[in-house]
Amino acid sequence: MEENWYAVQQQAHDRITEARAIARSQALVRELARPHRGRYTVGVALIRLGTWILASGMRLPAEVARTLAALRAATDRSLRA
Repeated sequence: MEENWYAVQQQAHDRITEARAIARSQALVRELARPHRGRYTVGVALIRLGTWILASGMRLPAEVARTLAALRAATDRSLRA
């Protein structure tokens, strides 16, 4: 059985062309996508606020303390599930 080198070469060329087109479209999507910095920024701000509160010895109002405790308990439950 004789191999058709032209067909093999054409298939390889087609695959390379498809891969380049996919890579080009993925690069375009990455370039146009909104950066995910918002969540990171909020997290850093909350950590800094907590550090400042602990360092200054501030007492949290009772309502805020209860809300934080409830949030912490809900997070613990959701992590266990």
